[in-house]
Amino acid sequence: MDQNLIVDFAQENMKTIYAYALSRVSNREDAEDLAGEILLALLSCASRLRDEDALYGFVWSVAGNTYKKFLRQKKRQPVDPLSRDDLEQLADPEDFTLELELEEERQEQLARLRRELSLLSREYRECTLCYYFKGLSCRETARIMGISLDMTKYYLYKTRKLLKEGIGMEREYGTKSYQPAAFTFQTLFSGSYNREYVNLFNRLLPGNILLSAYYSPVTIRELALETGIPTAYLEDEVALLVKYGLLHLLPSQAAPDEEKSRAKEPAPSGRDRYQTNMILYTEEYMLELYEKLTPLCTRQLTDILSSMRGQLAALRKIGFNGADLEEERLLWPLFWLVLHRGYNLLNQRNSERYSYQVLYDHATGINVGIVNHAEESPYSTYGFAGYSRIDENYAAAFADFGILPPKNRYLQQNLQTVRDAVCSGSGKYVFFKGTQLSEVEHLLQPQILAMADLYEQMISVAQELLRSHAPESVTGLVSNIVGKTLFFDTVGLLGKCAVDSGALKLPDTEYPLAVFIYTAQPGILTDNQ
Repeated sequence: MDQNLIVDFAQENMKTIYAYALSRVSNREDAEDLAGEILLALLSCASRLRDEDALYGFVWSVAGNTYKKFLRQKKRQPVDPLSRDDLEQLADPEDFTLELELEEERQEQLARLRRELSLLSREYRECTLCYYFKGLSCRETARIMGISLDMTKYYLYKTRKLLKEGIGMEREYGTKSYQPAAFTFQTLFSGSYNREYVNLFNRLLPGNILLSAYYSPVTIRELALETGIPTAYLEDEVALLVKYGLLHLLPSQAAPDEEKSRAKEPAPSGRDRYQTNMILYTEEYMLELYEKLTPLCTRQLTDILSSMRGQLAALRKIGFNGADLEEERLLWPLFWLVLHRGYNLLNQRNSERYSYQVLYDHATGINVGIVNHAEESPYSTYGFAGYSRIDENYAAAFADFGILPPKNRYLQQNLQTVRDAVCSGSGKYVFFKGTQLSEVEHLLQPQILAMADLYEQMISVAQELLRSHAPESVTGLVSNIVGKTLFFDTVGLLGKCAVDSGALKLPDTEYPLAVFIYTAQPGILTDNQ
């Protein structure tokens, strides 16, 4: 007979052959070996088959003989040697297919049981383990768990019901089980440093929990299906987020009989629902925000930069180091100065309007999560600071706008090289000594005021937009969050708008652009941080 017929049969029935092997040996490794040997035997014996109608009988006869040979090679004897009648029965494709279907169904039921066990919340899961897996009585289970006997019986009853319902259900894991979202935790805080809090989101799971519970409340079971993580591992993560107020535990939705039992024996419930208690900046929100702000910022930055050019002559007369730089080189550090001082003025105006909230003991601040926001884009920055210490005498203020080439970014520079350039009086950097910085700020006060006004308009646009994107549960946080964080999210946008408008150009230079150095005198640092 043509060997290709056997090959085609083997390819179409690979799963069936493997299931046959698995039903006859004790572990998956042996089953894989047996299935492989059956396939080899079929190929080597293909020439013996003369009648294609006898294919099924031939295949399972070879499979049975190969199984017996496999047992002998393993130095084990089959408990029930197959007789000729057995072989004939084995060769019946309908009976054999039924046997395999039953075995596959048993394995499927077992897999579903394990799946449902992984979705049980702690109280149900622990009761089940004690009673069914450890063989403890209800009374012993109640004593170990520290709950009443009635509560134990209730949990076991509910568990049986949940498992029975769940096994019969088709479940699909959410996209976060295989494609977790990128999540950045942005926190501005004042007070004691809490390493656990600040490092909460060094892992993917906490951020994806918050994203899963952002638009609507979820149970831990629903979180397990969305993330593909068993509830036993999620419970501690959820508890930590609740501890710090980032996830809110909603009022219980328990049934009356369960609520009555819980009143006697407090315990977390599988019915508990959680919802995110912080603002998340989604990619959709950020892109729409940039789109809405771009025309506003481009128009007003054009006016601000145009008026700055008109003041360059007066600014050069102050005599700071770098005052003689070409116009485009000099405008970049002054542009960043105006942005930063405009932000400082905005904070002074809104000191009573926007404020930090309590984060944990001895610390206040503002939190926001940024989801799927591309780090490398013209709207981003590679770092910025109003105060970046060089040594005990000098500090730098810089903004590495995303629009800048790598060669023009301050953070690409070696700190010792910067220090040497400043000390030698090199014209690579704009450097303000003594009161020169205050004099520059005084001359640029009209532009700083205009920048603060622009920030006010940007905040208004962002607040209105975010209210349309955020769920109702956190809309009360919108005004304060935007008021305190918008500056940090739009530094890159402002640099891009300035360049796109043509009001600010990228000069051909190898040195950092948007940076100035100043003497780190008492009082100046506080004002410029």
